[in-house]
Amino acid sequence: MKKILKATILFLAVIIGSLISTSCTNLSPEKTFEIAALNSNLLSRFGSKEINEKLQSEPQVYDETQKKMIPSTYQESFKYDISNLEIRLKTIQEITEDEDNKELLQASKDLFTYAISKQKEGYLPIAKLKDEKAPTEQIQKAIADFDASTQNDIDAKFTKLMNVAQAYVDKHNINAKIGI
Repeated sequence: MKKILKATILFLAVIIGSLISTSCTNLSPEKTFEIAALNSNLLSRFGSKEINEKLQSEPQVYDETQKKMIPSTYQESFKYDISNLEIRLKTIQEITEDEDNKELLQASKDLFTYAISKQKEGYLPIAKLKDEKAPTEQIQKAIADFDASTQNDIDAKFTKLMNVAQAYVDKHNINAKIGI
């Protein structure tokens, strides 16, 4: 009886494990598109638009223990936003890559990786300037320098993703409009 019980438990564990692993990695084309392309909307205001908007509002982060947004420094607020992008990137990276979705996933990972890296290099020092109450001219110069060094690359990566996403949408008859 114990052998049958152990065998049954083992069998169920294998079945459940395989169901979980396949359900997490073999996504429909629609879901793949949603994760890889639609999440890029989070980056549509990359650069001075996003930075200026965030610097005009009170800095906040989500406090898990209180289950609400709480006041913070600008640096912590920007770090919080970057960590959310890192979570989105991780979700993209978890999708099983195949010949059908490879180009879409690569373009999405390229865009997110670049944006996260540049936000860490550029947004955080600008936030630090704001926290330290640097002169507005100094902050605006740092923002302009950031845009000058990143805008062409981010635009190219975003456009590439949108072009690849359009081809993916067309191939799979997904009801979506791509704005480039």
